[in-house]
Amino acid sequence: MIFTAMHLGAAMGDLIPNVGAGTLLESLLISDERAVRIGAIQALDYDRAIVITHDRWKSDTGGIPQYSFLLATAREVGADGGDDDEVLLLRVEGTAPLSLEKDLLGVREEALRDALSRHDSPSPSVVLDLDMDPFTKNRISFTGLNCRILGTFYEQIENGQLSLHFGHDVDNFYATSTYRVFKPVGDGLAEIASYLKPSDDPVERVRIGAVRYSSTRRRAIASGQNNAAVKVNVYDFIGNKTGMFGMTRMGKSNTMKTVVSRIFVVSENRRSEGGSPVGQLIFDPQGEYANPNTQDGKELAAIGEKHVVIYKFGGTGESTAANVRPLGFNFFDPAQIDAVKGVISTALVDASSDYVKSFVQADFSGTAVEGETAQDGKKREIHAARGRLLLYGALRKADFSVPQKDADGRYPWRAWISMRKELVAKLESDLGAGHVISGKYGSVGVERDSLTQVIDWIVERSEAQDLSGAAAEGLASIVDGDAWKSALPIYTQRSGNRMVSGYTKLKGLKGFHAPTSRSDYRNDIYRELKNGRIVIMDLHLGPEKVIRSLSENLAASLMDKQTEVFTSGKTPPDIQIVIEEAHNLFSSDQYKDDLDVWIRLAKEASKLKLGMIYATQEVTGVAHQVLANTKNWVVAHLNNTREVNELARFYDFKAFGDSIISHEDKGYVRLKTMSSPFIVPVHIDKYGAGLVNEAREAAGEPPLQIEQVS
Repeated sequence: MIFTAMHLGAAMGDLIPNVGAGTLLESLLISDERAVRIGAIQALDYDRAIVITHDRWKSDTGGIPQYSFLLATAREVGADGGDDDEVLLLRVEGTAPLSLEKDLLGVREEALRDALSRHDSPSPSVVLDLDMDPFTKNRISFTGLNCRILGTFYEQIENGQLSLHFGHDVDNFYATSTYRVFKPVGDGLAEIASYLKPSDDPVERVRIGAVRYSSTRRRAIASGQNNAAVKVNVYDFIGNKTGMFGMTRMGKSNTMKTVVSRIFVVSENRRSEGGSPVGQLIFDPQGEYANPNTQDGKELAAIGEKHVVIYKFGGTGESTAANVRPLGFNFFDPAQIDAVKGVISTALVDASSDYVKSFVQADFSGTAVEGETAQDGKKREIHAARGRLLLYGALRKADFSVPQKDADGRYPWRAWISMRKELVAKLESDLGAGHVISGKYGSVGVERDSLTQVIDWIVERSEAQDLSGAAAEGLASIVDGDAWKSALPIYTQRSGNRMVSGYTKLKGLKGFHAPTSRSDYRNDIYRELKNGRIVIMDLHLGPEKVIRSLSENLAASLMDKQTEVFTSGKTPPDIQIVIEEAHNLFSSDQYKDDLDVWIRLAKEASKLKLGMIYATQEVTGVAHQVLANTKNWVVAHLNNTREVNELARFYDFKAFGDSIISHEDKGYVRLKTMSSPFIVPVHIDKYGAGLVNEAREAAGEPPLQIEQVS
């Protein structure tokens, strides 16, 4: 059979498909304004490709640094028809030799040898800078790029909508000569860097930074390619674990603030639409979230007093800022006694002592128990109040400040207990008037300055047994109560016939004591979080031991409250927790302790709708189980191969290992989010005036006039 040229063209058209009818692929990725042609495919496999390019093409497109995204396609741009529409996404990982490179190097070497023999001067400037003829110079200007194939972009119709999809592999390939290779720029690069996998989950795109391929940015800036936006789905961070890894001052805190402010905007938008807001709890060991600093130019607290609450040691609701609250308990407030008892129990570390076990089991709140009679409930309440009196005395002996006013701030503080009038009369007879004040229903209020005197008198009379009649019966009623007996060794430092530490153990807890606090701060914080506030625990002024205990106590309380909601069949509120120095909390050794509060948080957070952002300098210091369940990864500079090798076990961070160690640029990270199918090198936007005012606008607040720090 004889083929004419027309027949041959038709046959060849069948053999070599004219692929490329896809509209989204062209409009979003490889249109002229979104991508620049830089070469072709020299060799192709299912996971790697070698791209051939030229020095002039690289220069014209602003250079091709390592880790650049490239696009390869067999489609004819602007053409119709074809059997499929696909664009391969490549990442440049190094250079590659070309087929004729050895021959071309031979040509260059021969030219150099010839120049050396033809010139009298053998200096490098004479021999090495020889002028080649244009033909030879062009031939040796071709270079090869070793690229990894990250996957395939393609189009698909779902629910009647045409959308861009991404697959992590290659399902077909053509002859290498068919492919064109492009460097995405501008909106095309932003489209790739911000690509999110199609999902039925909620999506809210927010900018987090710009694409940054390298430490050296001269060409990117000169060519206007340094601000291709990277947008993430902020819902990836809500309710999931996010790990931020990097050395100190590499931008972890800046990234955290950016994420927190972005989540706040989404939370306020949800609130305005009738949805539930998102609360955020930040453990701030350096005070940089609550206070202005030279790194950021503005603190998170600048979002507004109505929206950001700061708890700090020594803070009072009467301070200049209305949103500053005391961090701790009022140890002398009956309403906070359960929290106080919990903190004291941790201080009495000698758990083998009987008096400690007795204290832990004692009831100092007097809260009614379901099923008990009214008479039993009243008896429980009376004995609890008497036990509190003894505990207050122990606190006073441990140098705790007794409040001037009661919890309502209306009356002088007194310790109220039930006491028979005959016993009151005997007390005033022995000590004089002014130590107690009579109240209703047989109660008396012990004055703040008379605590130890009244208690000492009761203890002495009990030991001497020198009272009689109704006074003796009243005394016995006081000292026979379980709460009184449990607190007595702490006050007297005597348990049976031996001396014990008693109240001296309480002195280390003075940092927890906030005399002006009117409620359990843990309940207040949970309420603020449910209302969508940002709660900052400013811990930079507190003693380390107190900070650790207080943080654990708060985290445990938060988990208990979320668990209570979850087990009741209701949906817990969305709450985010931000933790610094996570390697101290999630270490492999500690992770074996299922009772450790931070381990419980790491294991159970997702089902309780507790999102967690943790920052650390040590990838190896975080238990593998935590890393394996981390959905979002933000990786800045790490300074040793041990940490990078551990990181290389996750996703394809191994490819970035050398740059993670060598590139010490603040804000330069490798980002992998739950919705993104690949790692994106990003320069995180600097937190400052813009984000502050964006958050304020979402909350209905006027913008601040902020002088941005350069």
